[in-house]
Amino acid sequence: MSKHPLLVRDVLERKHFESAKLIAGQQGLNRQVLWTHILEIKDFDTLINGGELILTTGVGLQLERETQIAYFQNLIRNGAAALCIEIGDYFNYVPAELVAMANAHDFPIIIFEEVVRFIDITQDLHTYIINQHQQALTQLDTISKTFMELSLMPNGILKILQVLHQDTDALFLFVSEDTKSFYYPIEAKKYLQLMKDHCQQLELQETLQLLSIDKDHFVIIPVNGLGQVWGYLCMRSTLPKPSDYTLLNLERATMSIAQILMRNRMLQERQQSREDEFILALIQGQPIDLQYYQSYLPMESRNLFYRVVVFTILDYAATFTEEDWQEIQLQNVMFVRSILKKLGFFPTVSVRQQEIILLAFYIAADDMEENRDSFNQAIQQIIARKTPQLFEQITLTFGISNVYQSVNSVQQGYKEAKTTIQMQHNELASSIYYKDLGVYRLLLHQDHTALLQYVKDYLQEILLIDQKNGNDLYQTLCVYLACNGAKNDTAEQLFIVRQTLYKRIERLENILGADFLQAPHRLNIEIAVKAYELLKKTAPDMLRF
Repeated sequence: MSKHPLLVRDVLERKHFESAKLIAGQQGLNRQVLWTHILEIKDFDTLINGGELILTTGVGLQLERETQIAYFQNLIRNGAAALCIEIGDYFNYVPAELVAMANAHDFPIIIFEEVVRFIDITQDLHTYIINQHQQALTQLDTISKTFMELSLMPNGILKILQVLHQDTDALFLFVSEDTKSFYYPIEAKKYLQLMKDHCQQLELQETLQLLSIDKDHFVIIPVNGLGQVWGYLCMRSTLPKPSDYTLLNLERATMSIAQILMRNRMLQERQQSREDEFILALIQGQPIDLQYYQSYLPMESRNLFYRVVVFTILDYAATFTEEDWQEIQLQNVMFVRSILKKLGFFPTVSVRQQEIILLAFYIAADDMEENRDSFNQAIQQIIARKTPQLFEQITLTFGISNVYQSVNSVQQGYKEAKTTIQMQHNELASSIYYKDLGVYRLLLHQDHTALLQYVKDYLQEILLIDQKNGNDLYQTLCVYLACNGAKNDTAEQLFIVRQTLYKRIERLENILGADFLQAPHRLNIEIAVKAYELLKKTAPDMLRF
């Protein structure tokens, strides 16, 4: 390990290689030399570990061509750095076939055409490697202390990237979905989106990834905390594989970045507690001091609007412990907040035991205050989340209130969002918007007894006939109304012949009147149908005729 690894090209500059010649493997001069080894036997698979500069007089090559080829193949397969051959009594030339093989694998072959002392070469290179190793340990200790100091300073992540750049001259980035991303120097910015897109596809258990794209090589290391991946430290390198020193340096940098993120996390938890308190007071209608909570609200504006968004979270209890669930909920909030900010919202978020409540503020022109496209995008991105620690194992239902401007309406907006969720659970509505509930918005505010009487006034005779004779008059009525009186469409949806439909319609006309499809008679009947469907879900015990 060294800060500046010893490469084959560096070896050729050493004193004992002044008369040496490189006859093959020109493209492999950047191979790292970890050690030297004198090798005079043909069977050596267990004797080298990779990265060795092999020194030989050619004794092991005094054999037929097949054995020479096998010897070279073994060196290449075992990852030797290069081969140095003393041309002389034992081996007087390197065959063209072996030179071609070395060139094909970028494996350097160096020859000495005069006698050299291998002991002098090994002593020189081993001394150099050991000294570099000691220097690297000292440098690692120094830079680790620097990282720790920077982790306590403002904008510490960027400063850590600057130190890494000064130490390696490479480009560095820190990318994260939940927090701000950083890069240094400015040239690294062009790789930011590439790294973000790639890191989103990474498996969480991957500890290190080497990535090559065209001529660019990247090292990607996750930054972990509390069992979560909080981001990725990325280095653009000129080499396909960085040195051990660089990797150790990056690991120390990730630990310091994790410390920064942990501290920020604690601040976020404190802020989250205040936001919980603020939103809870609003939805309970308690008086609040807006000046005290002003930091959680955007600046007032004539074109500032908001909706209350509620996520109801089900099926968590059997999957997570209470402690894990609190951690997951905080992760959920951070993720949801980041999505809304990217889409131009100013979110204030509260997390409760089984729901997340959002005040999603936004700026819009007067004729664009609905802003549904942005809300739909946010919901789609949340649903598409794939990280298993977050939303994968739980069921989400969304409810979105009407548009408001005054925070005094948060309580009303919360009720609307919850009502929308309840209507989805009752399978009476599919839309996530309260505004789309239609006549149910009125019926939900009525007393059940009054609704039941209304149903009886218009539908009781039809329902009694169905109960007594097992007929399908009520279903026929609902489909006939939905098809706007189109008999062919009604028959097709009911899977009956037209003659059967005609008989049922005639019976409906006898009960409801021949003009039951005309306003306002039709409106009364349709409202009675909606009221009956609502009572079936919310008060089924009352439906006795």
